[in-house]
Amino acid sequence: MYERPFVLHFSTMTIDGRIASATGYSILSCKFDKLRLYLLRGMVNAVMVGASTVNIDNPRLARRIGDVKPYYRVVVDGRLSTSPNARVYNDTSVPTIVFTGGSAPREKIEELRRRGVEVVVVGEGHRVNLGDALRILLENYGVKRVLVEGGGVLAHSLHRERLVDELRVTIAPVLFAAGRSIVDDPEGRGFTEWPASPRLSLECHEVCPCGHCIHLVYRVRDAQCCPVSTPPPRCLADRILRAARL
Repeated sequence: MYERPFVLHFSTMTIDGRIASATGYSILSCKFDKLRLYLLRGMVNAVMVGASTVNIDNPRLARRIGDVKPYYRVVVDGRLSTSPNARVYNDTSVPTIVFTGGSAPREKIEELRRRGVEVVVVGEGHRVNLGDALRILLENYGVKRVLVEGGGVLAHSLHRERLVDELRVTIAPVLFAAGRSIVDDPEGRGFTEWPASPRLSLECHEVCPCGHCIHLVYRVRDAQCCPVSTPPPRCLADRILRAARL
């Protein structure tokens, strides 16, 4: 059993578990929930997203409250399907690391490296070995805490391999009925029964200062490997209110 960073999965979702509608609409966070995200980013060494999040949302992933160092943006893209013109690759305020598979196009790897992006091949074919990627983040980059922001496919892979230590969700008062799920298996199987699901224990719950959303914090009881760090503070309502007054 190897050591790895503490992995925290954070997402804002609808009451029916969607992070985006069928048309791709994904604006769910109130101003306080955005502050929660920025506070969490300030407490970790890396924020991790999948290829779909980069392609659809085109985030910068740079804004945060706090100054924990080191701080990296991490993209998991087994096929290198993301555009080299994505903001996460062209904003130089924060270094970016891309983990990709062994079959990734060589010309795309070189293009990203010319832009100052670190590209690490870890895994065979178009699959990224997530356990190895986390170990590399710890050993080569000094990353002790990772914040996973999406999307659903990456989240499913991490949960399936029991590489998530904590799940934090903000539930917005919205129903989509279709669209992208917080945890999404592209093969359509999912966790087929209760014993197959990660075992979660509720550690904290609080009503968002907006009065309409609920924030829940779950510990993953059957996470694998040995995280080298502890979780960030779990109940952040007071810090969020202080940040809102700044």
